[in-house]
Amino acid sequence: MFKVVWDERGVPRSPVFNDKYFCEHNGLADAEHIFCDGNRLRERFSALDPQQAGVFTIIETGFGTGLDFCMIWQIWDTEAPVSWRLRFVSIELYPLSKVDIGQALQVWPVLTRYREALLSVYDPAPPGRVLRAVLDDGRVSLDLVFDEVQIALSRIKDEGLAPQGADAFFLDGFAPSRNPGMWVPEIFAAAAGLSRAGTTFATFTAAGHVRRGLAAAGFSVRRPSGYAGKKDILTGVFD
Repeated sequence: MFKVVWDERGVPRSPVFNDKYFCEHNGLADAEHIFCDGNRLRERFSALDPQQAGVFTIIETGFGTGLDFCMIWQIWDTEAPVSWRLRFVSIELYPLSKVDIGQALQVWPVLTRYREALLSVYDPAPPGRVLRAVLDDGRVSLDLVFDEVQIALSRIKDEGLAPQGADAFFLDGFAPSRNPGMWVPEIFAAAAGLSRAGTTFATFTAAGHVRRGLAAAGFSVRRPSGYAGKKDILTGVFD
């Protein structure tokens, strides 16, 4: 279990990577802009056929405070047909405590139900463990792999945690300058190995080597504007 540091604005930071877990202006709005809008998820959720039962899979490389999970679950609740199930598969090498996750997410009342549901099943574990939880009467599942990202992506594929591959990737984590091991060609290739035609990705960073690495792995890449004055983020589709 990993202990965060809280800055003077109440934003959690990692003492290992000396970087914040989310945007200090409005972490929830930033997450929605990057990961929901960047993957066109509202549009895609609402377009799912209500006459069919299916699974929509999101793979995330950095669970952190659980903000992205709670954010997208809340949007899934309002946009997706009840016959569909959300499978959220995430990776975390440095899991936070329940106390820190609860404190980090309590500033957004709209997420209260989702935060409490997450905390009811969340159980941080050492590397090598996988937390598997079914929530909301089976409408949502969370598979949380506690491991280094490259190992975890291999496990997700080999152990069938995402049997049909990803519909969308949340490439999260700390900045490439702070955590360079998460932003290397091997990671992009592993993401491509869990993708199919039409799989999308979004990430907060617009670093040149990340853009080139994703393109080399088979993703088309765009650079839309970021949130709250941030110049660029990256989004794209697996070709």
